[in-house]
Amino acid sequence: MWLDLVQIGGIYLPSFLVFLALATAVYLPVRWFLARVHFYRIFWHPALAEAALFAGLLASIILWLGP
Repeated sequence: MWLDLVQIGGIYLPSFLVFLALATAVYLPVRWFLARVHFYRIFWHPALAEAALFAGLLASIILWLGP
């Protein structure tokens, strides 16, 4: 793995936190755009659709940048 640990202020953190931060940075503008075009009204439970979107983004970032 190219990114085992990340050091921030002398504290070592797992690389998964970097992936979470990247997924959040991508997720927030996508979520804003989809809410503006009323995309979530086609779902029975919009919060589950948002969670699935975040999980998909996180998984794709891990597959793209991960080991």
